[in-house]
Amino acid sequence: MPAHPTISKMNVLTDEVHQYISINMKLNNVTANYNIMKKILFTTAMFVISLQTIAYCQTGNDVINNAVSRLKTLLTDHEIEKAYLHFDKPYVNYVAGEVVYFKAYVTMGERHEPSTISSILHVDLIDKNEVLLRSIALQLSNGTGWGDFALPDSLQKGSYRIRAWTEWMRNDKTPYFFDQYISVSSINSVDRIAENTTQGLKPELQFFPEGGNMVVDVPSKVAFKAIGTNGLGINVKGVVVDNEHKEVAKINSAHLGMGEFDFIPEAGRTYKAMVTFSNGSQTSMDLPVAEMKGITLRVSTRDPAKLSIEIRASRDYYNENKNKQLNLMIYYSGALKRYTPKLEGEVLGLDLPANAFPTGILRVTLFSETGEQLNERLAFIQNPDLLNLNVTTNKPSFAKRENVQLSLSAKNKDGNAVNGSFSVSVIDESKILVDENTENTILSNLLLTSDLKGYVEQPNYYFANVTKETRAALDILMLTQGYRRFVWKELLNGNSTNAITFNPEKQIDIAGTFTTKAGAPIADCKITLISVTGGPVGTQVTDAQGKFRFANVAFETGARFTVTTSGKKGVLKMDDPAAGPIISPRNAIDSRYDANADILASSQNNQGQGIVMANNGSTKELLKNDKVVGTPTGYNYRSSNIGGPGHADQVILGDNIKSYPTLSSALGGLVPSVQFTNGVPSLRTGMTISASGQTTEPMLVMVDGTNMGRGFDVDNYNPAGIEAVEILQGANGSIYGSEGGQGVMVITTRQGGGREAVTSTEMSPGIFSIEPKGFYKAREFYSPRYDAAQPANNLPDHRTTIFWKPDVITDANGNASLNFFNADGPGTYRVEVEGFDSKGNLGMQVFRYKVQ
Repeated sequence: MPAHPTISKMNVLTDEVHQYISINMKLNNVTANYNIMKKILFTTAMFVISLQTIAYCQTGNDVINNAVSRLKTLLTDHEIEKAYLHFDKPYVNYVAGEVVYFKAYVTMGERHEPSTISSILHVDLIDKNEVLLRSIALQLSNGTGWGDFALPDSLQKGSYRIRAWTEWMRNDKTPYFFDQYISVSSINSVDRIAENTTQGLKPELQFFPEGGNMVVDVPSKVAFKAIGTNGLGINVKGVVVDNEHKEVAKINSAHLGMGEFDFIPEAGRTYKAMVTFSNGSQTSMDLPVAEMKGITLRVSTRDPAKLSIEIRASRDYYNENKNKQLNLMIYYSGALKRYTPKLEGEVLGLDLPANAFPTGILRVTLFSETGEQLNERLAFIQNPDLLNLNVTTNKPSFAKRENVQLSLSAKNKDGNAVNGSFSVSVIDESKILVDENTENTILSNLLLTSDLKGYVEQPNYYFANVTKETRAALDILMLTQGYRRFVWKELLNGNSTNAITFNPEKQIDIAGTFTTKAGAPIADCKITLISVTGGPVGTQVTDAQGKFRFANVAFETGARFTVTTSGKKGVLKMDDPAAGPIISPRNAIDSRYDANADILASSQNNQGQGIVMANNGSTKELLKNDKVVGTPTGYNYRSSNIGGPGHADQVILGDNIKSYPTLSSALGGLVPSVQFTNGVPSLRTGMTISASGQTTEPMLVMVDGTNMGRGFDVDNYNPAGIEAVEILQGANGSIYGSEGGQGVMVITTRQGGGREAVTSTEMSPGIFSIEPKGFYKAREFYSPRYDAAQPANNLPDHRTTIFWKPDVITDANGNASLNFFNADGPGTYRVEVEGFDSKGNLGMQVFRYKVQ
């Protein structure tokens, strides 16, 4: 083992001519402090992706220069898009019959700016068998949009997925799709799902030398990760011994089975870890073999004020490569800093101010003079540069059903007010399974997990309450994860370019083919598209194959169009929707069903015959689809096709009516209690007797949570586009208030249920009716008002989501104001605010208040 190695500092690109650098080195339990002052040599280069030009050191190796140039091309020509969904329930545990509300934040580049690349975000609901249940298209504005999924009362309990993606994302080799698992429980079932048996399985222990390698006679840091039989971290402790059974280091996990230890490998020795897991099992495992000669890389962010980098070479490696140029790359947030120090000593040290980097992942990579990748290390910078969100209420505590006035103030890191887009969720924590560490937030997702390979357990632990301990745990996490944005090896070899196969979507195209009945194309035919409600859209002429396309049409799902073919007879076939991405296999860890949600649902179910207020656009109704808590257990669907809890007296599934020409004709023979007059439904018992005789009272019609009123013509909807129809009478109908006294017909459309073909119906020769899939129109979350007398206000209010507002915009002063009413549940209410500003600065804040 050599004595003190020679030390040199790296050549640094900086705005200053001189700089002090402090290198703290611990070697053989001796700490030496070196303060070096040296003139800076401008032999490095840095580029930022927003610039259209790039400069790099021409004296360096051409392989490195070309790789840097290719990286710049990759980042400018193929900006990434990411999507994040903020849910109304932060712990994504829902009950069959509830509505899952969410706001989408879509960013571009690596500064998280609101995306202007895509204007359409696809959001999928996927079941536990990897079957696409529903898919909706959200129209994005300034990188945001919002939507929802109504979970049917009959939905089986289990783990479901919500996936969000754009067409542009599909060009990446590892697309940045948003993928979130949700647990759905049933209100009439409290049985726990049996946990997976793990007989014969043992915990696993993995080792990760810092920088990728260990070298003989060079101090080494080794991270480790213990994984239990359930795929999650498990605590572990033990020792590292050499081949003579001499202890050289201790193993003691710090967080979720992860930890680190330091030791100096010696020539001629091998090393083994002997550990005991928290479940009592024991194992031993060999450590990676140390290289006889080589170079190592150490990076530290433990001091919040600086980024410390240390390069150490073994004596033999140093002697063979003395004064050769190294290339140190620091990649962060779409920018690259390049340093070209010479190997003038066995130890090179560099300290950089942490505030020179934005909060997020940075990637430190060391290359040899010839462009060979030697070491790599990920690190995470946490700076006070996020949005400062301040949430206040007009009182410290409130009564049940009292009005809450909430104020939001948003400022940037410099204390200036920002105009930003935010979403606000308020929940009753007594009704929600709370574990903030496991929450997936806009910070943990966009800044951390979306850029890492592999599963990250409890991602919000590193952001919810930043301490010295969480910083240390985050640094260890960086030692155990892989980076997904790009691979230096591919850049060096010149094969990193992703082919552009999928173009960004801006609007929706309506396209098809016009042929004879025999299938021959009809060319040069004038095709006119007419909106039933908005008039003519445009005219196209069929090509030689009979094809036509109306590009960039903006319309909502449910909109109906008429297509005319200039009087020519033929067959109009609309193009099938483009196939979406393949559904990837389930993540065994994330997809585990949270059986505790059933226990919570049961406790809510025993609160009596209360309801949860409707979240639909009306101020009068109570919506059954949003109501789960306190449902009378005797109410089940009487349809023979589905069996599950609910308030409906009868349910008709869409598959049973899709072949009928009109909805009224489809339901006429299936619902004996309802009659139709010109498409308007009414109960056969719904009569009013007056001096002028008997008058038929129409039913209230609800479509996808929207109050269509009484007297609505249901034949405005094509039976092929219906997912289910529910009939509510008597007590069931009364939950919609006085308007439901004459019965309620609840229609749920197939708003992207799968990706069905667009059908065309010939109304007369040369005139066709079509209903293509358009943009999804989100339900408006209904928040009750208890300052006005309503019959519904006499019912118990056991809401779990108290308030949800996805479209909060702060004004020029950075302020926004909201108000809503509490429910009947006493305890702690949790307010969560997430969002970003136009520059991509992210923000999240949690605020709590008491209800007594």
